[in-house]
Amino acid sequence: MSVVLAAIVITIFAAIFIPPYISPQHDVFQASTSLDSLTEGFTLHLQVSTTSLSSNSTLLTYGWLNSTSGTVENVTASDSWGLGQDLLWSAACAPGWPIGLGIMQGHYTNDNFSLGTLLNITGVSGQPACPLVGSPSYFLLEPHASKALVTLSSGPTLWVIQTSFSLQESPAGTPLKPGVYTAVLADEWGDVLTTNFLVS
Repeated sequence: MSVVLAAIVITIFAAIFIPPYISPQHDVFQASTSLDSLTEGFTLHLQVSTTSLSSNSTLLTYGWLNSTSGTVENVTASDSWGLGQDLLWSAACAPGWPIGLGIMQGHYTNDNFSLGTLLNITGVSGQPACPLVGSPSYFLLEPHASKALVTLSSGPTLWVIQTSFSLQESPAGTPLKPGVYTAVLADEWGDVLTTNFLVS
C-alpha cells in the first residue's frame, strides 16, 4: 500500500513541476521567426513587438525579405500568393508590392495556415496614401540586403522590401477577443510565414 501511495505522490509531483520543462506552455511564443523561400534566393523574416497583448496596448508587426545571395539576384515577379491579397497589409502603396502582413484568430503554423481566415483589421497605421503607377516584372535584389531595384512605368526605383503595421487595442481600432492569434507574412511567390501572440 505504501508503494502505491508513494507512486501517486510522485506522479502528482511530476504533473505539477515537470511539464513546463518537457512540454512548454501553449502561450509561450516566438517574437521573431524566419523562413527560406521555397523557390527564390531570399529569406522571409517576421517579427512582433510582443507575444502577449493586453487591452489598450499596441502590437507592432514587422516583415521583410532579405537576399541570401552574395551577388545581385534577379527574381522574376509572380502572382502565386499563398493567402488572399485583399486582407494583407503592405507599407508601400505600390501595385506589385511583393509581401504582405495579416492576422488570423487562432493558433496556426506554417503547416496549417490555410485553415485560418485573415481578419479585416481596422485602426492600423503605417500605410502612406501615395499610390505609385505600374507594377514591376522583376526584382534585382542587392546581395545580403532587403533592397531591390525595380522598374515601374515612371522608371527605375529602389525599393526596401519591408512592411509593418501598428495595431492599437482600443475602441478606435479592431478590438481583439481574448485568445491566441497568428501573425502572417506572405509573399507573391507562395511563401507564408507565421508566428503567434496572446491577447488577454
